[in-house]
Amino acid sequence: MSNQLFDIIKSQLSDQVVEQLNVQIGNPNKNQMMLATDGIINTLIGALAKNASTKEGSSSLNNALERDHDGSLLDNLLGVFTGNTQANDRQVDGLGIIMHLLGNQTTGAVDMITKMSGLDRNKTARLLIMVAPIVLAALGKVKKQNSMDTNSIQNLLTDTVQTQHQNQGNPTMNLITKFLDKDNDGNVTEEIASIGMKMLGNLLKKR
Repeated sequence: MSNQLFDIIKSQLSDQVVEQLNVQIGNPNKNQMMLATDGIINTLIGALAKNASTKEGSSSLNNALERDHDGSLLDNLLGVFTGNTQANDRQVDGLGIIMHLLGNQTTGAVDMITKMSGLDRNKTARLLIMVAPIVLAALGKVKKQNSMDTNSIQNLLTDTVQTQHQNQGNPTMNLITKFLDKDNDGNVTEEIASIGMKMLGNLLKKR
């Protein structure tokens, strides 16, 4: 089940949705946008796992999923992005989601993903706001499909992060976990740049 969350997220990133994301952030370089999107997804899942590691955090997350993020946003994601489908304001409140999950680490996360992808910093921030609701909706969909309780969600997120650590095709998770766990006093710039080049190399190999 640890791959189910990623599978749902990836299934939502159709060519049309990716193109719409790219258009809305005003970015001409699709490769950079895809690298940034991967970094954002991994960062948000890492942050979710960290927040859910406490009893209070897992309870708060479970309540948010039941109240606002049941997965219905994904029923017509392209329509939401193009403005043709209405969504609950809480479902698409990407900034609120980010501030809750990352808090004072938000600026550092934007800088990290910018360095990884080469995407312009302001565009990275806009993309982060747009992708965050997708990640929460996907988690809500997994919860609903599997009738998961608080403990099950916590275990899913922990297993998902561990699986990504073990995935040789995803070199970002160790760095992201280190970033989320640090006290904002470390310098991981060189490591970020190195990971960014690896990600770009992997992406170009797949094309």
